[in-house]
Amino acid sequence: MSSQSWIAHCMWSILITFVTLTLSVGPIRAQGTTATGVSHVTNPAISANALFMGSYASEQTAEAATGMHVQELEVQFTSFVDPYWKADFILAFPGGEGVEVEEGYVTSLGLPYGMRMQAGKFYAALGRQNLLHTHAFAFLDAPLVNQRLLGDEGLNEAGVSVQWLTPLPWFVEVTGQVLDGANERFASADGGDLLYAGHLRSFHELGDATTVEWGGSAATGGNAAGGTSSLLGADLTVKWRPLGAGTRRAFIWQTEYLRANDDSPGATAEGGLYTQTQVQFARRWWAEGRLDWLGLPKAEPRRAWRASALLALVPSEFSALRLQYSRLHDEGDNAH
Repeated sequence: MSSQSWIAHCMWSILITFVTLTLSVGPIRAQGTTATGVSHVTNPAISANALFMGSYASEQTAEAATGMHVQELEVQFTSFVDPYWKADFILAFPGGEGVEVEEGYVTSLGLPYGMRMQAGKFYAALGRQNLLHTHAFAFLDAPLVNQRLLGDEGLNEAGVSVQWLTPLPWFVEVTGQVLDGANERFASADGGDLLYAGHLRSFHELGDATTVEWGGSAATGGNAAGGTSSLLGADLTVKWRPLGAGTRRAFIWQTEYLRANDDSPGATAEGGLYTQTQVQFARRWWAEGRLDWLGLPKAEPRRAWRASALLALVPSEFSALRLQYSRLHDEGDNAH
């Protein structure tokens, strides 16, 4: 992503997220028939998310100038196909204009030996941030390292995913994926190469109030130069929510590192990380901070950093008002 695109993300913003109530949800069992003779168990649950943003940037760019705009509109349909499959279909309206299939996949139900399979178009299991939709971001924008290495849309591909919950005495999940490889970083010259991704996730409870989750990710596939591109990542998340005050107090610390390497002439390794904290200090209030670094390891020619602070008023799980400030330092330039 260009320097101008990064500068455009350094702004204060107000975000309102609306989620509609579920229209129809049915368990996997017969519920009788309607007048048409079709059981209403197959009616999908429907939800919608709308993100509206007002922003000011100290340096204007063609991508995002000071003003008001729709950040994202999204509609999701979820339904049980039969006792063996569940379907999710998510339509996005970027900027409130046009329509695209953001995700559309089926998930297996009841496979033996802790196995689960997905097939369709979905976000690749590469760390934690890449799995999130825009409305679920902790901040109003993605971390710099995700923007730089995976693009604005993240690693979102058509393919097949297999997950295995191991029989170990603690939670360990292994995911393997075979994807189309249409992402700009993995778009092969002839369009025929596949992208292979894997993720390991482990979860631990440290007492009644604290949990720790860590993971490792890897992906490899062909690129436009005829070589091979690869990604490596590691993530760590610590959550604290005390008993008896779970709706009023919470602390979340999350850190993730990504490194990309392109096996092509003149290419160099790129890497970076972000670390962020989220603190709930009252029933409806959150305070958050994030630091982003690009240029790790030091051998990389380009470095940038960004500091962000956010204050959120969250009346309920269906809406939020968020005010964010960011300062970006990129190749000697500063933007607010």
